[in-house]
Amino acid sequence: MKKIISILLMCVLILSMVGCGGSQDSSSDTEEEQIVIGLSQEGLDHPFMVTQREQIMDAASKYPNVSVIATDGQNSVVKQVAGIEDMLSQGIDLLMVQASKAEGLKQKLTEVHEQGIPFMFVGKPISGTEAVTMVSMDNLDLGHTIGEYIVEVLTDRNGAPKGNIVMLEGIPGDQTSEDRIGGAKEILADYPDIKIIAQVAGEYRRPEAFNVMQDILQANPEGTIDFVYACNGEMALGVIQALKDAGRLGEMPVVGLDGQKEELDAIKAGELMATWLYKPAGYEGFDAAMKILNGEEVEEFIIIPGQRIDAENVDVSEPAF
Repeated sequence: MKKIISILLMCVLILSMVGCGGSQDSSSDTEEEQIVIGLSQEGLDHPFMVTQREQIMDAASKYPNVSVIATDGQNSVVKQVAGIEDMLSQGIDLLMVQASKAEGLKQKLTEVHEQGIPFMFVGKPISGTEAVTMVSMDNLDLGHTIGEYIVEVLTDRNGAPKGNIVMLEGIPGDQTSEDRIGGAKEILADYPDIKIIAQVAGEYRRPEAFNVMQDILQANPEGTIDFVYACNGEMALGVIQALKDAGRLGEMPVVGLDGQKEELDAIKAGELMATWLYKPAGYEGFDAAMKILNGEEVEEFIIIPGQRIDAENVDVSEPAF
């Protein structure tokens, strides 16, 4: 009888241990749900996009249950759309988009929305979509601000709001470029003596801006250009190099828009008159993405404040990237 009782007690003990083990196994199944975020960018040959990706990856690294799939559109809408399709096939919970041309991309984002996957813009938005939010600066407002600045500078230099100006726009069909240039032109439309003698696409890239500015300088001899507005920093730096090569640096004010480190260096050197800070918005965008995934309400437009950087404040200003 004692042996039987001992055997029964042993069985109870074993069953108890197995039961505890089963409880531990079931608790391991309650780990945090894994979240996959897709990041679609137009390209990675620009410091703005590189910094944006680094910021988003850094922010995501703080969350052990969050992973990011990132694609490089290589400055092609077709390739950017193909990247989005690839991410959808892998399975993502939310899509972050740094937009290029609206045409083609808007159609694909409509499909993303129809599949029930939330998407948002970061850095460079497109209007008229089903995006949950847009995290960026207000490019149209920036354009207005720069238009007013052009009027102010030309009035100071010429005694009245008059002069010939050159505008370098970004990628044709890119809404960010259209807003930055269009906003400035809306302001300048009230000043008939300020004439736009050249408006050329520089593709947001330094080499392209350098080449088109060389052509503009050849077509417009010394003393015939009063101002150059390049609607991003890389193009402004390309303009400055073209002016140096032509021996015409200092002949006309040049302004850019981004606030990257090289622009600030150019302001300190007296080569660039001003730029406007335009953050890549990687950290701010990721924060908005997590709120969306957590079911929190976010504003339709999350506007990041910027500032003008010129000779007066460049020494105390931090670059955007």
